[in-house]
Amino acid sequence: MFCPKCGAEYIEGIVECADCRVPLKLEPPRHVDRKPKEFTEILRTFNQGDIALIKSILDNERIEYIFYGEYFNQVGPLIQPATLIVRKDQAERVRELLKGMNVTFLGVSYR
Repeated sequence: MFCPKCGAEYIEGIVECADCRVPLKLEPPRHVDRKPKEFTEILRTFNQGDIALIKSILDNERIEYIFYGEYFNQVGPLIQPATLIVRKDQAERVRELLKGMNVTFLGVSYR
């Protein structure tokens, strides 16, 4: 089973692509866009509560993201803030989703 949009291959019994949310096909797609995705930084924070809230918002909207340094409490000697990066083509949507968010830690920086 194959996703006609992204080309991902699935085992028998799965009927929908987990990423694209489209029905799977028996044959692989002929043309799949395999260009590397470009990411951009959105914000930095030290607050684990903010990270959890942001992740739940982005997961609900099916936004592709990465939080670098999410587990900064386990790192030393210099603790760096967690950095949220998203795909460039989704950056404006993410900024709009997070615009009204009251981030609780003063060390947060938006990009």
